[in-house]
Amino acid sequence: MASTPFLLCFLLLIISAFSFHFSNATFVLPIVKDNTKSQYYTSFLVGTRPSTRVYLVIDIGNRWSWFACDLYGYNSNSTTYHEVPCNSPKCAHYEPTGTFCSGDTCGVYAYTPWGDSLYAGGLVEDVSSLYKQAQPNSLAQLSKASLPTFPFSCADKGPLKGLSPHTKGVVTLAKVPFALHSQISSTFKVPRKFALCLPSSTSSGYNGAVYFGGSPSYMSKSLITTPLIINPNSTAPIRSDGETSVEYFIKVRSIKIDGTPIRFRSSLLSFDIKEAVGGTKISTMDPYTVLHSEIYKALINVFVTKATAMKMTRVAPVAPFGACFSTKSVVNNAKTGPSVPIIDIIMDGKSPLLHNKNARWRIYGANSMVKVSENVMCLGFVDGGSSPTTSIVIGGKQMEDNLVEIDLETNKLGVTSSLLRMGTSCSKFKGI
Repeated sequence: MASTPFLLCFLLLIISAFSFHFSNATFVLPIVKDNTKSQYYTSFLVGTRPSTRVYLVIDIGNRWSWFACDLYGYNSNSTTYHEVPCNSPKCAHYEPTGTFCSGDTCGVYAYTPWGDSLYAGGLVEDVSSLYKQAQPNSLAQLSKASLPTFPFSCADKGPLKGLSPHTKGVVTLAKVPFALHSQISSTFKVPRKFALCLPSSTSSGYNGAVYFGGSPSYMSKSLITTPLIINPNSTAPIRSDGETSVEYFIKVRSIKIDGTPIRFRSSLLSFDIKEAVGGTKISTMDPYTVLHSEIYKALINVFVTKATAMKMTRVAPVAPFGACFSTKSVVNNAKTGPSVPIIDIIMDGKSPLLHNKNARWRIYGANSMVKVSENVMCLGFVDGGSSPTTSIVIGGKQMEDNLVEIDLETNKLGVTSSLLRMGTSCSKFKGI
């Protein structure tokens, strides 16, 4: 079971006493990839005497953190457990767009993108744990940190549909005041930012990491930034009039393949206020980048043309992918994976790292190609249909082995592109 070596890694930590006065500290949790589900999850303790270790899928777009408390044996016997009263100021703070009551408790909804229903439950708070770096830029020694307030909901088995079997819920990193990063920032007085380093594999016992309070400085110097923008249309399954999205959107200007722009209606990259569709977001719950059909077809056409010129042999497609190739015809680059046409997502903003040219998210073969068998690899982009809510959803595969930073202090997204170019990856963290 994947969680066994994961748990052992935690048990090997050197735990020391912790002080609450680290305004420049960086806090960290591990990220493990479930290769069968292409999902990314973390683990931490919740509660006090007894405390319970929970394994939760990381969702940067969910409104709430929740888990199946009964399946973990977690209950209100924790001495630090308490319910958030309905109609209380704290309830209004957590859910400013409107609340409901679950008995006498502030009501919230648990859901996943694959679920066909919502679960109404009560909002509770308890102590949780995470880890602080003892030395900057090092995960070799970590000390334990106690977060006094972690808001979540106890759900039943219903919302677990589609989640990794190693997990029993989700932890949200969305743009909401009750998200884990928000609680860490307000408690420990660190900057309102977090950075994801999603691993491409954790089979060797090495994990990825999520950093709270800022990226490691040796990586942050390579960040290319673009503004985070507000989607005026909520993307939640239940929404109030005038409610904006809690997900992370960016402005994409164009997409190029080996320098050639692909052609599609530029209006798809903007928000259609009337129809409540459009734009570009990032998602840890979509395993591959999902594109509006018009964008997808244009991408496939140009990519196949470029691939053919490189003498790549196209073969029958393997669902859900539309462009697949013989592995025998693809040269492997020692650093960045399969040597295939390079995809550039051109974003808003100028980058000093690119001589003040438009910011770009460069996608090499390691992030664009998916090996589906010994003989076949496919372009890891998916057709989202002709009327998706969001025109471009940048998925987990394209974020793996990239450092992706969400900076809510400056409202910017930063991305390094592939860390493989630098001789490192997100699958090299031992001891967390």
